Amino acid sequence: MKVYAFSLILAAGMVLAPVSMAEQAAPAFSGAEVQDARVALDMKMRWWRDAKFGMFIHYGVYAGLAGEFKGKPGGTEWIQCNLGLDTDTYAAEALPLFRPAEDCAEQWAELAESAGCRYAVFTTKHHDGFAMFDTAVSDYSSMKLLGRDIAREFVEAFRSKGMKIGFYHSVIDWHHPTYDNTICPDLCYPSGQAAMLKSKGISRNQEEYCQYLHAQVAELLSGRYGTVDIMWWDYSQGAAEGDRAWKASELMQKCREHNPAILMNNRLFSFSGFDHSEDSKALDFSKGDFSTPEKRIPAKGYPGRDWEACMTVGNAWGYNRYDIKYKSPSVIIRQLQECAAKGGNLLLNIGPRADGSVPEEVEEIFHCVGDWMELNSEAIYSSRPVEGELTLPEGMLACVVWDDIYIFLHERTEAEMGDYVLRIPAVQLEAVTPEILGMPDFEVLMERVEEPGAEEPTVYMQFTIPAEVWAEAPEGLPVLKLGNAR
Repeated sequence: MKVYAFSLILAAGMVLAPVSMAEQAAPAFSGAEVQDARVALDMKMRWWRDAKFGMFIHYGVYAGLAGEFKGKPGGTEWIQCNLGLDTDTYAAEALPLFRPAEDCAEQWAELAESAGCRYAVFTTKHHDGFAMFDTAVSDYSSMKLLGRDIAREFVEAFRSKGMKIGFYHSVIDWHHPTYDNTICPDLCYPSGQAAMLKSKGISRNQEEYCQYLHAQVAELLSGRYGTVDIMWWDYSQGAAEGDRAWKASELMQKCREHNPAILMNNRLFSFSGFDHSEDSKALDFSKGDFSTPEKRIPAKGYPGRDWEACMTVGNAWGYNRYDIKYKSPSVIIRQLQECAAKGGNLLLNIGPRADGSVPEEVEEIFHCVGDWMELNSEAIYSSRPVEGELTLPEGMLACVVWDDIYIFLHERTEAEMGDYVLRIPAVQLEAVTPEILGMPDFEVLMERVEEPGAEEPTVYMQFTIPAEVWAEAPEGLPVLKLGNAR
């Protein structure tokens, strides 16, 4: 067979251009200062942009309630607020049920490794205020309850697998008595907690709460856990944001003093991961290093800035016995492909039970993703969006890794089976050799074809892919690689 060689032709004459922060909004600095900041940001973001796939772990005392309080369903990590519980009533029911197994963090790390995750983010404190680490400024912690620093166990387990680690930390706190939710009355807060504080004559004092918040963050970043790669803040709304609510600029500066290379998301400042209007706004990188769309992937990604879609396997973040409608492995894999094609990362969540075990169905989904990654991870890691024109069938995605193009082929039904023909305008390609990732026994036929046109014929490069590829591909999702032939 005659082999034609083609590669993607880009406007700039390059196949891959690393994601640049040039279009992100910059603070009011001089041109040289802004350029230095962009270079520094690009350097520290490199590992994260290349990693592409991480595990999110929502684990706390709410896991023991498993979605209900004394028989009444009310959500998971939000159950205290949803049912209007004061912190004493909530804790009395939740704390006795929370009993993590000694090796639970090791089990999470093994699952993440099997799926192909390169980093993980763990909930050090959620909105209920319970610290999953050893803190000197609160008795409401896993150390006081169990004599265990669960955050340390997480760090050690995941570092042993060579993964980067991050801490999710809520700036909202339904337990701390001086936390002032009235800065933004619409911000979530348990009605029972507000009533309890009023009855006890406890006044709000956000200044005092900020001291507490900053002290706990300092404990997390002061070196006892080694280098923390990510601080994943959650969350701000309306007037409860930024410097007014959290002394955010000072908090971020303190984090960078502890670790200049630390990455932080944008949720110390007012942002909703569900708000589609945010999709067209530039990210001021003085307010965070990456954006965090929640349970969705922006239609066009976020061109010119870094972003990470945080996704659940079911619907809930924490463990909920009623959350049993899970996404299929193929849906998760397509989300991973979509993030790669649009220049983002996927942070895929697990919500362990009270004993730290992961629901078997969720484990199976992660293993299926891992089976797919075992053959196709080179299309994910270090990937960037295609720059320049590449005409593909509607809904078909592609990305590039250096000079190679990876096309994520559609799933096919049995009725559609038969060899599949993919045509790409020849003017868009130059210097490639086709193959199906992980399937060297299947040959992809490539030929140059012409279709008559009104003035002159349109020339295509036509790729014929054997039908058997779909039967052999994990989850029926093969990847066509157009490798650079130079």
